[in-house]
Amino acid sequence: MNSFSRFGLRLHVFLIGLLSLPFFCIATHAQHLATPADPLANLRTGTLTVWESGRPEFLGWDVIHAGLRVDFPGLRVFFRLVQPQDLMSELARAGEQGGLPDVLFVDNWNQGGPLIAKPSAMEMMGRSRFSPSRGWWFLMRDGTNPAAGTAFLHWLEGDPHWTAPPFSKVGMTRADGEQSAAVAVRAVSGVTGELAGSPLLDPDAVHFTAANWGTLCGSIGKRTNPKLRFLAGNGRIAFASLTSEAKSAGGQAACGGLMNSFVLLRKRSGGWKVLLLMPSVSLPQAVSFGDNFNSLSLSVAKGISPAAPVLLAPHDGEPQTRFPKQDISWQQGSTRPAAYVVEVRVGQPGGADASYGSSMIYFADPAQYGDVVQMPMPFGVGQQPHRWRVWAVGKDGQIALSEWRTVNFTN
Repeated sequence: MNSFSRFGLRLHVFLIGLLSLPFFCIATHAQHLATPADPLANLRTGTLTVWESGRPEFLGWDVIHAGLRVDFPGLRVFFRLVQPQDLMSELARAGEQGGLPDVLFVDNWNQGGPLIAKPSAMEMMGRSRFSPSRGWWFLMRDGTNPAAGTAFLHWLEGDPHWTAPPFSKVGMTRADGEQSAAVAVRAVSGVTGELAGSPLLDPDAVHFTAANWGTLCGSIGKRTNPKLRFLAGNGRIAFASLTSEAKSAGGQAACGGLMNSFVLLRKRSGGWKVLLLMPSVSLPQAVSFGDNFNSLSLSVAKGISPAAPVLLAPHDGEPQTRFPKQDISWQQGSTRPAAYVVEVRVGQPGGADASYGSSMIYFADPAQYGDVVQMPMPFGVGQQPHRWRVWAVGKDGQIALSEWRTVNFTN
């Protein structure tokens, strides 16, 4: 479950598990959608009851509690540490007495497993921004104050003091900003279903079904209140991050929480289109992706469009080993671009095209190479097929893409 620093002299690899910075004076329908009511209102007064089952050092409650006191001085917090072997019996007793906790943290799946069968428990799918927090958070819907519990988990996942980086918007008009933001919001809102054939997608974009959260949670069932975190670029490409509230569907467990997405858009003759949609990344990952595009210092003047990279190895469908790592290579037949992006999709053994998920991206600095790029394969998450292609990104934001190839891993 579930980034990209500035270009240096090595390949940067990033995998695909709260306050927005306004873009100029955007006041569009998209911006309206991106500004929901205060999700933390229920923490400003009232009570919150928190239980922990497990080792105290795995949660770090003192640090979390200190943050709550600073952000919500009017909130009364009740905390209880419960021994793992007593958790289920204590929950049963508290339920009979009408005193269930609002949220519960467990650090061992021996306690977490039985909770997923309870309709009143919903697992938080995001990760806490506090360290160590090595475990799982659950919202107890029958708790004393479940609205405060929901707000608390949102607060755990998203820092209310977060501000967007000062990414460049030179060359991006107000209209570009409004239109690309609206498309990004619509695309993220529609990720719960099949995106194939969507008019929002660039003709070169991958088509995928609803992202899967894991074997227990199933797929994304609903995404609401998309909120724009940042939007930048020039008049040819735009990159953005959005956070929305998400719930699962079709799994063994009820799951929910905040889901952050990264979107790259390209301006075509028909307007702004989504070339890349990564539906579930952490906000720091999204910032890192944006940082790398921003580090190109995209120019306003239109230059010569980069040539599409020509893939050399491995051949399409060629078996490869993940251990030891094999090489991939491609050739750039004209002036080297400002950046290379390796895009990868992971599929299921024996699966059809629809079995491939959304993309992951990896970056490489062209300054390290000549006309031929040869590098260790930066992907490989299991003994299953992977599809990959390479982007050449020009200094002015123009993008040329290679063909797709498939790698079948044998270990």
